[in-house]
Amino acid sequence: MSARLWKLLLAALSVLALVATACGNAGDDDQGGASAPTAAPAADEPADEPAAAPADEPADEPAAAPADEPADEPAAAPADEPADEPAAAPADEPADEPAPEPEPEEPKEPERRHTFVPIEGVPGVNDSEIKVTSIVTISNNALGTNIGAYNDGIEAYFNFINETGGIYGRDLVLATKRDDELFLNQAESLAMVEEDDSLAAFVATLLFFGADTLNDAGVPTFGWNIHNEFADRRSIFGNIAPSCIGCIHQLFPYVATQVGATKAGIFGYGNSENSKVCAEGTRDSIEHYSAEAGGMTVEFFDTSIEFGMAGGIAPQVSEMKDKGVDIIFTCLDLNGMRTIAQELAKQDYRDEVVMYHPNTYNHEFVAANADLFEGDLVFVQFVPFEAEIDSELQRRFFEYTADLKLEEQTIVGWLNAHLFYDGLLAAGPEFDRASLIDAVRGFDDYSHDGLTNPIDFSRQIALPNDNPDADYEYRCINAVKIVDGAFEQWTGEPGRPWQCWEVARDDWHDPESFSFVN
Repeated sequence: MSARLWKLLLAALSVLALVATACGNAGDDDQGGASAPTAAPAADEPADEPAAAPADEPADEPAAAPADEPADEPAAAPADEPADEPAAAPADEPADEPAPEPEPEEPKEPERRHTFVPIEGVPGVNDSEIKVTSIVTISNNALGTNIGAYNDGIEAYFNFINETGGIYGRDLVLATKRDDELFLNQAESLAMVEEDDSLAAFVATLLFFGADTLNDAGVPTFGWNIHNEFADRRSIFGNIAPSCIGCIHQLFPYVATQVGATKAGIFGYGNSENSKVCAEGTRDSIEHYSAEAGGMTVEFFDTSIEFGMAGGIAPQVSEMKDKGVDIIFTCLDLNGMRTIAQELAKQDYRDEVVMYHPNTYNHEFVAANADLFEGDLVFVQFVPFEAEIDSELQRRFFEYTADLKLEEQTIVGWLNAHLFYDGLLAAGPEFDRASLIDAVRGFDDYSHDGLTNPIDFSRQIALPNDNPDADYEYRCINAVKIVDGAFEQWTGEPGRPWQCWEVARDDWHDPESFSFVN
């Protein structure tokens, strides 16, 4: 491999550390990419709260029967029934009999969904199929993760749609699967544009050199958003919104307070400017909120390490140990996190430090390294598989991926396919590439049925720092804890897994727990 290609590889792999680092999927004055609603969900209203009583009526008192009403009047309580007891159901109708469980509904708008209109001249569309292409890094993936599971997620969602009637009288088909072999993304993107009979492209790649090729050709492109290329391009849509990797955020000091940590160590890759900015944003956030976070300090900061850490990490770990670091934040990939954890263990220091992982939501990897990661926290881009949430889309995911391994890339493909389908519904039965793009750009509060922070696809463009009105209302995170080689939901509460901070407030305040299920 040439020196130039090796440098590109290092840059690409370090970019992966930015999947969820810094502000994660949080709000961003610069990028407009905060994934939180423009209108706040009802965070503090219990789901089972009864309708409020009028202001002059005690909230816990049932309506009283008039004094002169006959005892056999239906509205009156029997004489021997306590006054605060609600009216009893008739004897032959048990009041506590549950309603029958409703059948799962078809995807939304079934009437319009099944309207067939002949279409000519639209790539990938014939009378029976709507075909798409995927471009995925399968070969030469030095991370060792299964990015190819992205295709499985797309096909699982398409199976769901096709088995429940298709759309506009047609099946959804992943007709062409391209492997960009890490360095051939530009060539494969060009081949998709010039050779494939496909309506849209789906992309999960470590190097997105073909972004402008797809965007300039007007190809609706749905992908794994770990790249800057997902901002400022009208035809390209990510599974999450563009994020702010250098913004000051309460996330980092808040996490530290929750685990009782007061001294932070921070790592970033030296061969990636983005990784450096990410690490700097983490440092600046902790320093900004130091007083509110119990006097928390940054005791160690290093953005000079190289991908692979060929020279080891022993001196850095020794320095952190000497300074009493008790929490580590990084902008690294999962293998980098393992290298640090191994050195912590070698120096008999692992049990004294919590690590916050930006990219380690990988069940097989964590199970294989259970002892190294016990008690650590992991950021997740979507509602984790372990979280309790009343999402029909999540239930369908588990149903249609029952025979697959649960992997992050599987659900990323599923979410991208869901957005594509919803875009087709919004575009209408006489759709083409342009109307599909316009339709998705019209989604201004899109959360994949609560599985992601809501995204405003109309504003995936650069926005000025001094324009708070352009930002979202909330910045949100989702995280899990590693326990016995498995994940447990850590943020939020049952049914409300997201924790969100108000963007307009720069004072220290506790996050609210939300669900974004419609």
